[in-house]
Amino acid sequence: MAVALLLSQAAPASADPSSITVVLDDNYPPYIFRDEMGELQGILKDGWALWSSRTGVAVRLEGLDWGEALRRFNAGEADVIDTIFRTEAREKIYDFSAPYATIDVPIFFNAELSGISDAATLHGFTVGVKDGDACIDFLGARHIDSFRRFGSYEALVEAAGRGEVKVFCIDKPPAAYFLMKKGLDDRFRASPPLYTGRFHRAVLKGNDDMRQLVEHGFAVISTAEWRTIEERWLGQAFSRLEAEELRNTARAVVMGGGLLALALLAWVWALRRQVAARTQALAASEKRFRTIFDDINDAIFIHDVDSGAILMTNRRASEMYGWEAGKLRGLTTGDLSEGGPLYGQAEAMQWIRRSVEGPQVFEWHARHKSGRLFWVEVALRRAAIDHGERVLVVVRDISDRKEAAEALNHSIAALTRSNADLERFAYAASHDLREPLNTVVRYSQLIEHRYAGRLDADADEFIGFMVRGAKQMLRLVGGLLEFSRIEGGGRQFTAVDANRALAIALDNLSDVIQTSGAKVTADHLPTVTVDEVQLAQLLQNLIGNAIKYRSPDRAPVVTVSAERTSDRWEFRVADNGIGIDPDYRDQVFVIFKRLHTKHAIPGEGIGLALCQRIVERHGGRIWVEAAPVEGTVFHFTLGG
Repeated sequence: MAVALLLSQAAPASADPSSITVVLDDNYPPYIFRDEMGELQGILKDGWALWSSRTGVAVRLEGLDWGEALRRFNAGEADVIDTIFRTEAREKIYDFSAPYATIDVPIFFNAELSGISDAATLHGFTVGVKDGDACIDFLGARHIDSFRRFGSYEALVEAAGRGEVKVFCIDKPPAAYFLMKKGLDDRFRASPPLYTGRFHRAVLKGNDDMRQLVEHGFAVISTAEWRTIEERWLGQAFSRLEAEELRNTARAVVMGGGLLALALLAWVWALRRQVAARTQALAASEKRFRTIFDDINDAIFIHDVDSGAILMTNRRASEMYGWEAGKLRGLTTGDLSEGGPLYGQAEAMQWIRRSVEGPQVFEWHARHKSGRLFWVEVALRRAAIDHGERVLVVVRDISDRKEAAEALNHSIAALTRSNADLERFAYAASHDLREPLNTVVRYSQLIEHRYAGRLDADADEFIGFMVRGAKQMLRLVGGLLEFSRIEGGGRQFTAVDANRALAIALDNLSDVIQTSGAKVTADHLPTVTVDEVQLAQLLQNLIGNAIKYRSPDRAPVVTVSAERTSDRWEFRVADNGIGIDPDYRDQVFVIFKRLHTKHAIPGEGIGLALCQRIVERHGGRIWVEAAPVEGTVFHFTLGG
């Protein structure tokens, strides 16, 4: 809060953007450089991240070849340029911040050469330089104009190692790093500094609001914080100079007979060796971690808790979002989301703040660099990383799953509408057909009664066909109307005593049972949660079906029972009838499907279809099996 108040009082309101773009050299260790995975590292990367957390302004840090960084900045494609020396030529087009680092710039030359000490001794040599470097201006002002330019300091040192240049101008910090890294430190010597430059940050001429914002942001970073960052990257490496000092000290100690001091010196040497070994082991561990980190098939982001800025990503994150390695760092979740309500930076920060309560999992509408939107599943949690609290985010692309679910939902909706339309049509058609069919049946029977025997035999037969056909049609329409009403009626499921429903069914079948001589027995049945009218109808249809398809050789016997299975009741209606061929057991529930002719066994083929529709309405299932001895057993399940 105190930092924000200081900034609000000192910096102009117009210099308070939500984000800025900073370009800088990406090849200047230890200040800024890329690791093995292409990610920016170094003092300036940590410094700008701290600046962002202090100001609340997101920073897009873009490390480039120095020549490209200058070109981008001069074209107005960035707000600030870092790692820049102040020269007379540059003062005409840039406004500079106060210096923050002092850099010596010597000439490095092959150890076989001699006599190289200053700019005047370079006449006749082709000097290796980094494109865009201030060294070019310095030497050019002293009439040295034969240069070989390279895109980076590392490329320059590699060329020197191959013997392509004998002398080269390079700032001392990256020279020490790359000469040691390439194993070339014993092949080159350095002159006294040609000049001493200072690192600045700069803005285009006239953009004073931006310059003030940058300076105020760094002003509120304490000396102790800067020292922590610098010690992390400068460290206390055991250099050749230290080794030489150790050897010289050892010789002095031996000559002086200081055995105790010599022992102490040996202890220090051993301690430093242990530190070096542990450092090497840590580096190997970090390399293994990075390999695993990048092999994970989900995108991984590590965010700053306060600003939401992206501090680290893996390979999959670059692939998923279409950004090059290193470009994602410094962005915020708002840059990678739809940007509308529910999927913008404000909502992302709410999730980040909520992570203090524990891990969070949610779905998010993400944005590819190309602008394409896609769905992701986000798992987010707080984690201690790099000695600080961070937000670890794991992102999985679920676009295919979302598309499949959406297609399924559309299909279900379409099928539901289609079924509803069909049910309404069946109800309307069957309801509206009953009146004219009743008329046809009534007048057909009247003709049959009035004119039977008064016309010829053919006329009597034709009238009979007409009457029977009209009655059959009326029964079919009635069955269709009943079938269409299964889902409707407004009846609710209640706790029903199945014994009562069975009694209703048997009362409705009393004439059929008496005529056929059937015997119907039942165990004590449970209480189930159902539509009572439909349960009675279900039992009536199954028992009536068993009596209808009885064997001519024996009286029909029907047994009704129920058994608890898991969370449901399984009912059984068994008979000793003619049975059903196994090949046709799946077809008996198809509406209007008959396995016998109407002359053999009367019926319309609707009864079992109604049974299936009732059972499915109650969330159960129905099937048929052969009885152990003879006949069939119908099974159905109900909740209760």
